[in-house]
Amino acid sequence: MKNNLHFAKARIQAELLRLFPGHKSTAAIAVLLLVGSTLGWIAYDEYRQTQDTEFRLLDSHARNAGAKIADALDDIGRLLNQVAGARLNSRSVQDKALIAFLVQQKIDIPEIGTLLVTDAAGRIIAATDAALVGRDVSQESYFAEQLASGLTPALFMSRPDKNLLGVTAVTFSIPIIDTDKRFVGIAAATIGYTYFPEVLRSINPDDSASMSVIFNRDGDLMYRREAPEKFFGNNIVKVSTVFREHALAGSPVTRHIGPSAHNGKTRLFLVRDVGNTGLSLILSRQLDEVLVRWLRNIVIYSLIFLFTVVAMIYLAVIAARRKQLEDARLEILDRSYKIACQVPGLVFQYRLYPDGHFCLPFASDAIREIFRLNPEDVLEDAARIFSLIHPDDRDAVVTSIQKSAQDLSLWNQEYRVNFEDGTTHWLHGNALPQQEAEGVVLWHGFITDISKRKRMEADIFESHTRLHEIEQREMLTQERQRLMQDMHDGLGSSLVSALKVVERGQLGAPDIAQLLQDCINDLKLAIDSMEPVDADLLLLLATLRYRLEPRLKSSHIALRWEVSDVPALHWLVPQSSLHILRILQEAFTNIIKHTHATEIRFSTKIDDDFVAVSIADNGRGFVVEEALKRGGKGMSNQLRRAETLGAEVRWESNGSGTCFTLRLPISPASKKQASRFH
Repeated sequence: MKNNLHFAKARIQAELLRLFPGHKSTAAIAVLLLVGSTLGWIAYDEYRQTQDTEFRLLDSHARNAGAKIADALDDIGRLLNQVAGARLNSRSVQDKALIAFLVQQKIDIPEIGTLLVTDAAGRIIAATDAALVGRDVSQESYFAEQLASGLTPALFMSRPDKNLLGVTAVTFSIPIIDTDKRFVGIAAATIGYTYFPEVLRSINPDDSASMSVIFNRDGDLMYRREAPEKFFGNNIVKVSTVFREHALAGSPVTRHIGPSAHNGKTRLFLVRDVGNTGLSLILSRQLDEVLVRWLRNIVIYSLIFLFTVVAMIYLAVIAARRKQLEDARLEILDRSYKIACQVPGLVFQYRLYPDGHFCLPFASDAIREIFRLNPEDVLEDAARIFSLIHPDDRDAVVTSIQKSAQDLSLWNQEYRVNFEDGTTHWLHGNALPQQEAEGVVLWHGFITDISKRKRMEADIFESHTRLHEIEQREMLTQERQRLMQDMHDGLGSSLVSALKVVERGQLGAPDIAQLLQDCINDLKLAIDSMEPVDADLLLLLATLRYRLEPRLKSSHIALRWEVSDVPALHWLVPQSSLHILRILQEAFTNIIKHTHATEIRFSTKIDDDFVAVSIADNGRGFVVEEALKRGGKGMSNQLRRAETLGAEVRWESNGSGTCFTLRLPISPASKKQASRFH
């Protein structure tokens, strides 16, 4: 009865596990949705920020260019006012001094095409191009507008045309008013496509993805970065959607995203009016060039999401295999439950005699099925059953049976059985011995086929082995990436700086050799950080001393090494080792380069929950606060690396020398409490 209740209870528990496995899959789906939505939101936010940053940069360029254009137009206005003054001071309309003045101004400003002066009727009376003298320009807009303006002098800019010189040009004009407030004529200057490139040279990036355009309120092009001569004077009203949208917006600054009329590629456009000059700027960048870094981040986010999916799939597979194990256990319970219900008492019995002889007085149908016994085979000699046991397990089974028989303890054993049809099964047997007579023991017990469970355990073990290999490869990849990034930031930066200095020819061979030696030392420092130090800070410091001592000797600086024992730093890994080495290397470099010191004292001590590493010199001191305010790269890098470690740095300096201290936390708890100070 107890057996029946036990199996019934176990069966109910297994059925509950089978009926409610879905909570794990629901959690996996929730994790994927959370990770996917978070990465998607981050990607979208970065996309908007990237666009906004680029628009702000374009607007900054546009404001700078607008100021330059306004200054250029002011220069033209001042020039024309000077021409008008020269005309009023001339003795006749054919005054040679006026013509000489115009020619001299043309020489001083070669970007201007022609300078000219007309009379009140619109006839040119003086010009840098003698062929223009006598021409009637009274019907041209730059004359008619000034005549219509009366006594209100203003700089007027015409639309690009070929009426005056036969080549496309824009004419700027102002009215000439004498002391009696009479209209005497106009002073005018023409400019062609070469004028604005000089004005905008400072804001034109040297990459193919950038474009800059200047146009007037009628849509006439004054300048286009690519082929300015070809496009000068072209009208963009019909071909430019950006122009039309800006005109409709009624705002001095507008932003646009759309295809380029030039090559159809999507671009970012910023349009800004240049004050009240009647000119506007279009600055644009090709969108795919702007989004290069964002696209790289998208790849990273995709890999993160893919890794999450793989991890969830792996966990789902493990959960499925565990469910299979539960199903197998349920099947075993079912069989045991049926056996217990069909057979009164125990599943099998066998006797062990003192001479080692076995007999099987009783076996249930399930036992007969496991061992392929015929119904009539109630064996007096059960040796054949033991002969089926795998040779590697046979001695262990016999030994455990004999030991259990001696002290009448429970026998509990797993073993393999090789059947005559070539199949192998794992069996689990447990039995309780009972002394019957002198030397005769009667066993009562169960035998269960656990082959499925063993196969599943082997599969799980294989999966765990593969996962461990993947984790090891991932750790190796991360460490390689860390080393490559640090070499890029440290050695790469040093090499680029050295190359630029060498290209400018500012250093001799000894200085170049020193630069290259610094780069080699930087590489050695990165390699040293990868050596296992097993949380031993002193071993790491000894490596640093080995690297720096030759350089100190060559600089005639004595090193006093006053290092005492310190506790192990269990958080010391290659990455944190590199941070420590670089902080201390920067301190030594500053002493060698700037202090003119003759002695350095290097010491360690325990300071509360920290290990204090101090470097003191007898060189020239400096004002720490001023150095930090200047934002020097070396000190800021030391502060940043110390913050990454959860450590603290400080400088104490006066006329007799400087003491630099690095306080490293001993335990993770003190590491969290660390704060920067100086």
